[in-house]
Amino acid sequence: MAGLSTFVPLGDVRLLEGPDASAQRTVSATLQRLDPERLLAPFRREAGLTPHAEPYPGWESDGLDGHTAGHVLTAASQLAAQGDAAARALAAHIVAGMRACQVAIGTGYVGGVPDGAALWDELAAGRVEAGAFHLNGRWVPLYNLHKTLAGLLDAAQLAAIPDAETAVAAFGDWWLAACARLDDPTLQTILRTEFGGIPDALARLALHRRDRALLDLARRFVPDALVEPLAAGRDELDGLHANTQIPVVVGFAAIERAAAVLAPDLAADIAAREGAAARTFFAAVAHRRSSAIGGDSVREHFPADALAMFTAREGPETCNTHNMVRLAGELHLLTGDDRYLLWAENARINHLRSAQHPEHGGLVYFTSQRPAHYRVYSPEAEGFWCCMGSGFEAQSRHAAQVFSVTGDGVLQLNAFPAAEARWNDGVVSIAPADGVDVWHLTATTSTRVSVLIPDWVDGVATVDGAMDASAGSRVALELAAGEGVELRLPRRLRVERMPGAEDWGWVVDGPHVLAQRIPDDTVSYRGDGARLGHIATGPLRRLAETPVLEPELRAVRLGDGRVRVVTDVGPVDLEPFAHLHDARYTLAWPLGDPATRRDQLAAIDAASLELDARTRDVIRFGEQQPESDHGLTATDELTGIDGGERWRATRGTITVTLRDWSGAASHLLLAGAGGDVRVRVRDTVLHEGAVDASGTAIPLPPGGAEVEHTVHLESAGGEPTARLTELRLMAEASD
Repeated sequence: MAGLSTFVPLGDVRLLEGPDASAQRTVSATLQRLDPERLLAPFRREAGLTPHAEPYPGWESDGLDGHTAGHVLTAASQLAAQGDAAARALAAHIVAGMRACQVAIGTGYVGGVPDGAALWDELAAGRVEAGAFHLNGRWVPLYNLHKTLAGLLDAAQLAAIPDAETAVAAFGDWWLAACARLDDPTLQTILRTEFGGIPDALARLALHRRDRALLDLARRFVPDALVEPLAAGRDELDGLHANTQIPVVVGFAAIERAAAVLAPDLAADIAAREGAAARTFFAAVAHRRSSAIGGDSVREHFPADALAMFTAREGPETCNTHNMVRLAGELHLLTGDDRYLLWAENARINHLRSAQHPEHGGLVYFTSQRPAHYRVYSPEAEGFWCCMGSGFEAQSRHAAQVFSVTGDGVLQLNAFPAAEARWNDGVVSIAPADGVDVWHLTATTSTRVSVLIPDWVDGVATVDGAMDASAGSRVALELAAGEGVELRLPRRLRVERMPGAEDWGWVVDGPHVLAQRIPDDTVSYRGDGARLGHIATGPLRRLAETPVLEPELRAVRLGDGRVRVVTDVGPVDLEPFAHLHDARYTLAWPLGDPATRRDQLAAIDAASLELDARTRDVIRFGEQQPESDHGLTATDELTGIDGGERWRATRGTITVTLRDWSGAASHLLLAGAGGDVRVRVRDTVLHEGAVDASGTAIPLPPGGAEVEHTVHLESAGGEPTARLTELRLMAEASD
């Protein structure tokens, strides 16, 4: 292990005026508008205490009760470390509430999971019913508890709240005792259900407490099915739920880092297993599966076909990129490789910062890469999606990886937000002098600084007009007290292509991925508390109407970050995507011969647009959020992946509820293969037999316009049903 550097603690870094500081102020204000007692209500209920307020709605009352409090605690602690007094008060309030609940329970456990404490008695007694997203009837309970554990640890480490230190120590002891009751095969079965970043939090807690037992426990939360192929260098990620895997792999890297301190006897073995798996995973996701903004998923999953990135309504999930940026930081600390930091900075600027509305502070779940689509922002006090919680965290840590320190005491500047670090009894600051082209680096005391030149520099960077440094390299500088240097970073204008779909690409100018703004006042850009409120459900526009770019980009800069590009239909003006809000947009572009590409796009439209326009609701089986959004329950279930496509079958019954906003639905369209299925609505059997992979139409029973249709998919005679992939609620005519 190289162990070359550590990040300068957040408490010693401040953001200076600029878009990153603005984003941080916005999230601070957003957090202050939350009621901590509503966040604590699930914890008080589970502790047998009377809540002081009603719980929040949305996911906070639908089974993921309490997860937001952990996210808020982490975000507030990050802000508190950077001097935000109001955030410190919020963190202290939440910690005090959690600690009171912990004391009331008396075992060290604390959480908002419905009937959460009893779960562990069930598991220890051998009752383990583990689906992809439900464990013994609870919605991802370990994922939920991870948020509490991580929040308490951050409150102790970053904000130094005394009660947090007490609470996280007791909670850590509870995890040790609870998991000691479970043998390894049982725990591996439990890990079939999404469990968040528990190995990361346990490894960090192990380092914090210098407790080898916690590190050993973190390793027990490494799923064999994920780590073994990755450690062998194999990418077997097609079809997997992306943000189930990413936080776990962050834990792989954290385990390797903790082992160097707490278990040097195991460090080599851990580096060859967990560490190697983390490196393979990052390379696969960041360099073979990611868009230019850093996002990597379609409908929350790693697609087998890269083209899906550009046809799907539900593009990259913000949670994924937040955790990939954290993984990049961990891998840099392990290896000293600056390429991790270069990738992370691109993703931070273009995806994470763009996912926050600069005025009302709403946060984005899916950032569609489909041309002329749009995204929606979270409501103020509804929804409480996962990407709201991780969004609070992401917007509170823009300064987290800007500065680091080598083992021999050299300060490293890793990125270019306007920021300063307390260092060497002084202050080192980086601030723009002219947009993104010219920056000033200054120090109040004599300091050695190693500057990472961004990989988007065109040619070479110049230092004080003399010294040259190539893109992606480091330049060593000696700053005299009270003096500084000028860094000139010329931007490179280019097209970046999608691996696996080389005829699609993005226009990028320096650090900014660019997009075309397409005004549209017929759709809402603010989500609501509905189960599908995080999805931009407005009409899809025709792909064949998208301008086509030639492979050799022809463009001219217009100023203020704007660029005019030449397309087959004339000039199109672009702007930094991170600054574009409340509009449709085209971010990704078809590349190549216009006539050929238009024929290809028209074929995609013909196959999908009419189907989409007639669809009133749809559930894709085996995918977490669609199943949760439609209240799926199942008995004696089977799940799997064929060719990157997830499926679900049963020897019992699968029940889902589809919603028809129009009241015009006429039939179901059920897709699957490999067996029969009985389809029932109320007491009426609508179909019994095989279904087609492209969809079998099943008429609904007469009965008028209904808002909800509860559909039962059943086995006949106890044999497994067909492997079901999708169920649509359809109308005869387009909307």
